[in-house]
Amino acid sequence: MSTIRPLDRKRFSEQIAENIREKILDEKLETGHRLPTERALAEELNVSRGVVREAMRMLDASGFIDIKKGPRGGIFVNDVYHKPMSNSLRGLATHGRITVDHLFDVRLFIEPYMAAEAARSAKKSDVAALRALLADAEKHRDDPAYLKAKNIEFHLLLADASANPVLSILMRSITEILLEIAYDFLNPAFEKELFVVHKEVLEAIAQHRVERARKLVREDILFVRRKLTESLRARDSA
Repeated sequence: MSTIRPLDRKRFSEQIAENIREKILDEKLETGHRLPTERALAEELNVSRGVVREAMRMLDASGFIDIKKGPRGGIFVNDVYHKPMSNSLRGLATHGRITVDHLFDVRLFIEPYMAAEAARSAKKSDVAALRALLADAEKHRDDPAYLKAKNIEFHLLLADASANPVLSILMRSITEILLEIAYDFLNPAFEKELFVVHKEVLEAIAQHRVERARKLVREDILFVRRKLTESLRARDSA
């Protein structure tokens, strides 16, 4: 394993964070990989543990590491790269600067394109992952909460299948905020209908039917938007 390069005059905590981020990406360290302790890093770099701790906070905030406490704790590589964007969106949504309509406008712009790209470039492993997800969901069709989670995960896997990591980051950020806004939106019939649509989207992707995948996902988003808007209005007027 390569060592972390020496520090220069930049603020030490920022450079430590930058060096470790480069190490994670350059060496393609997998999620869950244990990094050296704060003490070990401080000794290697000849800085205080406080400086290292600040660097770890930066990396944690940007989604590159996960800091766990306790006997089995430590500093582990993470891949929650959407975390900074989610935090920004969350702050704006909390103060009313971002609405459900804003989020769905973005979904309507990017997700049909995302589905089309998935239909063009999805690998066999992508299709297999989508099939496995829907097969699992099929076993829990009478559990609306489980089905809701799988319906959401379907869109995230679809983003991954598009082979564009920017779309994956955007989708995870938008989905996370929508879930927080609509935390109590749970309709069994609605989730079952979405499940059926997702099976159709999967077949379009497996058959490389680009325009059908695009059309189905657009209709899916419009349907969800309408149902969610109705639910939020009812909640607000209650």
